[in-house]
Amino acid sequence: MHYIQIAISMLLLTQTIALFGDSLKKLRQKASEVYRTQSSEKSLNFLGHIASDYPGTNPKYLKINEDLWENYYSCLRAQQNYIGDNLSLSPEAILGFEGGNVKLECKICVSPLEAELMELVVWQWAAKDGLHLEPVEFHENIILSPKEKTLHIYNLDSTHSGQYMCTLGEAATAPYFLTVISVNDSNFDAVHNQQAPLGPYPKVPEYLNEYNLVLDTEWSDWSTCSTCGIVGKKHKLGKYFFIGFLGYCSVYSKETKSTTSKENEINTNFSVSHNKTIRTVQNADFELFNVFKFGIPCNSHIMPISIGELPPVRTRNNEIITGFCKLKCPTNEIFLVKDKHGNVIEKANNSAGIYSMLQPLPPLEPPVARQVIYGVKGKSIILSCPGSLNTDSPIQWQIGSKKLIPEIISSESKGRIFITITDRIRINRAKISDSNVYSCWQHDELAGTIRLVVEKKIEFNFNHTVMLIGIVVILVVFLKIFVKAIVGRKYAKV
Repeated sequence: MHYIQIAISMLLLTQTIALFGDSLKKLRQKASEVYRTQSSEKSLNFLGHIASDYPGTNPKYLKINEDLWENYYSCLRAQQNYIGDNLSLSPEAILGFEGGNVKLECKICVSPLEAELMELVVWQWAAKDGLHLEPVEFHENIILSPKEKTLHIYNLDSTHSGQYMCTLGEAATAPYFLTVISVNDSNFDAVHNQQAPLGPYPKVPEYLNEYNLVLDTEWSDWSTCSTCGIVGKKHKLGKYFFIGFLGYCSVYSKETKSTTSKENEINTNFSVSHNKTIRTVQNADFELFNVFKFGIPCNSHIMPISIGELPPVRTRNNEIITGFCKLKCPTNEIFLVKDKHGNVIEKANNSAGIYSMLQPLPPLEPPVARQVIYGVKGKSIILSCPGSLNTDSPIQWQIGSKKLIPEIISSESKGRIFITITDRIRINRAKISDSNVYSCWQHDELAGTIRLVVEKKIEFNFNHTVMLIGIVVILVVFLKIFVKAIVGRKYAKV
């Protein structure tokens, strides 16, 4: 009621602005202070509305509105190009690796006037063998960004494979088809940048002459640095998953493939011949590549078997590049709460995990994952970080407080123990002394621990012939005893 009276007074005073100019200015200032909230990052005008929504002649707010609308129109233009002349959305097949993470963007365009509708965005999914879509359940490793509504899935495993779709009311985007596969270092090739003096270098695209398909590798940007203040490690990421600068093998239709490679960089001399081990390629297999305009990863669960069995597709490995980096450590992120006079009344060091009661709830941090692994003496053991801190930062391993430097640990163990290109520890010919607690870190924060116990194991090697003879002997003995018992019982009755 008090606010309504202020608004009515403002309306009356506008009629006598010449006489009460100073009073009007003071009243407007007072009303603006009443409606301005301490916890909001957006300024409110004297009527309680967000000032940038009613910019008037304010150049700052005019620029904010101009950028918002330009982003909206850019989204519409990109969507128009995405739809194409056939007015159809192309689904996307993407690849993830166990322990990695993916980011799925919601590509629905919302105007600044309807920005509040973004709160109604819903992500749905169906498992690989599922028949119905259901809402995605969020927890510490599945997060939805508050503004862009991008779906982040961390610490992937095979249960995350399936179809994902973003919806807003009746509007929906084309689905993503995610396939999560296990990490196998033998399926990766470590390569160097083209600027490096020595190879091996990334493979060039190959044109499969008989099938009008292009076999290529998808790449993306560098990951964040593994640490700050000192020289760290970084990977360059695959297009949709974070496990290093990883390029994954993909197959495209030649008509829909848009590549930045020069024509003479594509190997057009590669030809595939049929043999009895390769299934016949059907027309429906080719049609699938016209639907998936952005290609299908070679290891995707929707890849036609007949195409996946082609020798160049089956033998082409994924690729990974590792680089070095050095970044300045970020300064503390401080959240300030001010009173109506601009005086700071509260400080919260968000970088130290301290938040103000006036802030939105921070994202739920994933717990430290703990695992116990039993190994056999003399056998090979592979340790993968069981947890993730919801970041694409490379893994750093430690034993106690000692950091495991790949070059040093490989040299000290004479190659018996080494850290692979996918940030896993491989122990060959395991010893009892390898038993220990191994911890994995991201950005100098603990992500997971593994307690490794290496034990002796007594193995019995059976000779099948000897075992068969023993079984026959045992049966003969039992049969002989049985016959004697029957005969003895017969004589006893007589």
